[in-house]
Formats: sequence, structure tokens, C-alpha cells
Amino acid sequence: MEIRRTFGNIKRFREISFILAKYGFGFVTKNIKFRKTKTSTTPEQFRKLLEELGPTFVKFGQLLSTQENILPYEFIEELKKLQDDVTPFEFSKVKAIIETEFKKPLNEIFSYFNENVEASASLGQVHKAILVDGQTVAIKVKRPNIEKIIQSDIELLKQIGDYLNSKLKLYFNFEIKPFILEFEETIKKELDYEIEAQYMQTFKENLAQFKNVYVPKVFWEYTSRNVLTMEFIDGFKATNIENIRQAGFDTQKLAIEGAKVFWTQIFDIGLFHADPHPGNIIIMHDGKICYLDYGMVGRVTEDDKLNLVEMILGFIQKDADKILISVSNFTLNANILNNAYLKSDIVELIDIYHSLPLKRIDISKVLRDLFRILKKYNIIISKNSLRLLRAIIIADGVGRQFYPDFNFTEIAKPYFESFAKKLYSPFRILKKILQPNATYAIIANKIPFLFKKAEDVLESGQVKIEIQINELDKLINTIRLVARQIGN
Repeated sequence: MEIRRTFGNIKRFREISFILAKYGFGFVTKNIKFRKTKTSTTPEQFRKLLEELGPTFVKFGQLLSTQENILPYEFIEELKKLQDDVTPFEFSKVKAIIETEFKKPLNEIFSYFNENVEASASLGQVHKAILVDGQTVAIKVKRPNIEKIIQSDIELLKQIGDYLNSKLKLYFNFEIKPFILEFEETIKKELDYEIEAQYMQTFKENLAQFKNVYVPKVFWEYTSRNVLTMEFIDGFKATNIENIRQAGFDTQKLAIEGAKVFWTQIFDIGLFHADPHPGNIIIMHDGKICYLDYGMVGRVTEDDKLNLVEMILGFIQKDADKILISVSNFTLNANILNNAYLKSDIVELIDIYHSLPLKRIDISKVLRDLFRILKKYNIIISKNSLRLLRAIIIADGVGRQFYPDFNFTEIAKPYFESFAKKLYSPFRILKKILQPNATYAIIANKIPFLFKKAEDVLESGQVKIEIQINELDKLINTIRLVARQIGN
């Protein structure tokens, strides 16, 4: 393993090597010898290792904690404990950064600035302040030199990536390098506060239809790549349900409203908050739900929506082929449609959920069970699809914390129906058929067994134009070839 020889890299590499050896991961940098203080590599040690390695590795661990279809369950649960909470940097640096960014003394921008932090994380920290016009704001300021630190660590990660691949395959059967590249792309966006501010503005416009939902206002005059100034939101964090209940709020109503907001983002807007965990949600004093931290956002295509609907219906209707098709479009693996062992495992899983009405389907459990099967066959879910499925699991979990009898899938039903009616309208189908597309030439090779199903339904003469959620399978089997394979 060859490491680029710069003083900074060598110094950091030696520091990383020592910490790896300390927690029993010395095999990663075997060319440098350090005394091991641990003899095993447990999930807890792995988490502590990442915490000691610093901000870059904490963020990387948080990304790995989302890979429920790859890493063992005990590692996932331990990595979820990673706290993005670090010692704040001194106020003098905060002041210098703000004044440099906006070319003004601090007292000309703010009539009050609290030197104590509201929150401190690996990339930056938040202070409460009051603008000279009287507006109370939250100021997020990026850590000094954090971009250089992260870039240096990422370069080291890349350089040891090949060696890590060979070792981690023995333990977890997955490659680390694609995650390093994804991490680099993701964290670069998080380091640019102007991108987050733009997403906040977009969500504020998109969610304006909901009277019980709020997105903080961005103050663009005092927002830059290194500083984000937004409206200060006061209220109760969703991490403390008991305080919310004691304040007199109806948590069942809040859970249902939050679910409606989520499914609207998926099916109507196509842009969703990809990290809707309780720490990013505040229940305001007037009862509105406020979403914070727009550093992680996902997009949804028409195909993503179709795959999600088909997958859920596949479990309800005991149709393994339907599930296989939707899964194949969520993953990066080719030819899984012909994997008889995978299909057999899915059939067994179907038996658990078959005959349950939609309102009884626990979508989080369905997805976790499916992840377990995919992990068995080393099937990797694509980055965008995993972001969507993970957001569903998180949002469902938040809803259940607020209301134990909460059912995410039942609330999704009208969104499923509305999407299906639009997607399978005869006018849209005809338009797709008349639209020339080279995909026609490869459809037969890609999913040949669908032709027989489509033929059977057509010969029966029972195809209906009116669509209901429990009748979708007939139409889906009939027109899937033109509705999805031709494209949007």
C-alpha cells in the first residue's frame, strides 16, 4: 500500500494507524506497527474507533449506518449511536468568519449575538442571534479549516480503499470504495451552506399547502458557503415525546399530519427530506411541525414510485414476480429476475404478509426483512433508491414514537391510488405507445415472462379503466411493458 508522501498526510496517516491498532483494526495499516490494546473487533469498538478518528469518520460512519442491506444488524445499530456532537470552537473564530464573509463588523449585522452555542456538530455550530431589524435568527457557521481536514481524510480513505476492499469482503461481502466516493459527493454538498439554503427555500414553497407544517425562512443577505442564517425556531424537539404530550399536543394527529407531508413529498413533489429523524423535527408552540437540516435531500422518479407501489402490492397479492421486478429496479445487480433461490426466499417472506389488508402492513418491517434477504445474496440497492427506502423507515419510526398504533402504509393508500390513476390512464398509455423509443427492441429480452401474463389478462377481456388499489395487479401486468420500460 503506497501512501502519497506529504507531511500532512504522513502525520495524519500515522495518527489514524495508531487509533486503528488501538481498537483492533491494525490489519488495515499493517505496514506500520503499533501495539494493539484490543484483540477483537466488536461493533462497539468500531463505533468508538470512528468517534476517535474525528469528524470525517463520524460522518462516514453515519453513512454506513444507512446500509441496512449490507452491514450486519449489530453494526448498523451501533453505528446509529454515532453522535455528531463535538466540542464547539471559540467565539472569536465565529466572529472572524462572519465578519470576513459579509464585510461588516458583527455589531452592524446583529443587535444581539449569543456567544454560547445552541448546537455543535462535526461540520459547524449554531448560535442564536437577533438581527438589527429585530428578527431572531439561528446562525450556522462552518468550522475553520474543516474542508481541508475532510479532504485530506478522504484522500487517505481513497488510498487505502483497495486494501480495505480485500479485507472487508471477508467480513461483510461488500466493497468500501463506492461508499467512499458517495461520501465524498455527499459531504461536499453538506459543506456548502448555500446548497442547503436553496433546498430550504424550495421546501418552503413546496410545503406551503400544509397549514400545520413550517420551514424556516432563509436570510440570503447573510448566507454564504460558510454561513447560513435562518429563522430561529422555538419549540419542542421530537426526541422528547413526553414534553410534547405534557404541552397538550395531540401526538396521534401530529403523526398522521407528518405522514401526509412525507407521502406528498414522494408522490406529488418528487423531492423529499431524506433524513427526517426526530432530531431534525421541532413541534412549534403553535402546534406546527417544523423540519430542520436540509443537508440530505432525495429525488423521486415516476419509476421509483411505481416500484414502491408494486412492491407493497406484491406482498398483499402474493406475487413474487411483482416484487422481483420492483427490487430489480431498485438495485445495481443484473439478472436477479432469474435467481430462483432469491425468488424462493421472497415467496417465504410473502407468506408472512399475504392476506393482510393494506392498513395492517408494517412497511418498515417489510423493508427490513427484504434488506435481510438482499444482503444474503450480496444484492446492492442503488444510492437514490436506498435514500428513499431509508427515509420511509425513519419517517415510519417517528410516526410510531408519536402514536403506537400509527400505520404509515394505510396513510399512503390515497397517494398510491392517485398515482396509479394518473400513471395508468388510457391517454398516458396511448401516448407512450405512440412515442418512438429504442427500448422496444430490448423489452422481450429483459422481462420475457411478462408477455404471458399480459396476454392472459387481455384475452380475458376483463381489463378495467377504473383503478382501485386492490385491483392494480391486472392493469400493472397488462401495461407494465409500455408504462415503465418505455420511460417517462
